[in-house]
Amino acid sequence: MPSILVINPNSSCSVSDTLKEVLEPPAGFAYDFFTGPKGGPLQIDSVTTEITSAANCLPALIPLLDKYDGFLVACYSDHPLVHCLKEQTSKPVLGIFQASVLHSLALGGKFAIVTTVQIWEVLLDDAVRAFLGSDTLFAGTFSTGLGVLELHGLSPEIVNQRIGEAAIKAVANGAKAICLGCAGMAGMEEAITKAVGDKIKVVDGVVAGVELLVGLIRSGYK
Repeated sequence: MPSILVINPNSSCSVSDTLKEVLEPPAGFAYDFFTGPKGGPLQIDSVTTEITSAANCLPALIPLLDKYDGFLVACYSDHPLVHCLKEQTSKPVLGIFQASVLHSLALGGKFAIVTTVQIWEVLLDDAVRAFLGSDTLFAGTFSTGLGVLELHGLSPEIVNQRIGEAAIKAVANGAKAICLGCAGMAGMEEAITKAVGDKIKVVDGVVAGVELLVGLIRSGYK
């Protein structure tokens, strides 16, 4: 049976638990989950923690490359671990950032990203331009001001309010689709639809990523 390894590159088990709750493999596929080893960053909120988490995870992942048919790095950034794994295997490797952007383009219209802390506004804007070579279809990145761990540590009312406020700004800037810009936001689509209505499409990069990998594997890219 083909299998996909969903990689949480930070060391927070709460993020991995969220991914397990949200994802259910299609018939004929299996998903396994990997959490960054202890000692790595509990949350990824900078270029430094991206690099540190990649260095922390890679030695533990290399022995697993022969076991799985595809790999999803569940951190919403142009995470260096995606590129590191591609150097080590010819099997499909995706990050949830890239997967959500591709999914949004297929939906048509402008897309935006709702993310966590403010530093990601600059980093993700730059990442979109680097990935697409243009920002013609991009309405920008909008921060909630919440860290990854706060998404599950604060009250749902506060979290939903912050996500909703960011979504309203995204739609005001022309977005027709909104990407959940953090793996810890998986399953939080309702916060956006309550704020801006269900005509705005919400893209969960984790779900988009595994679906893309399933399609690639079914097509023989493994």
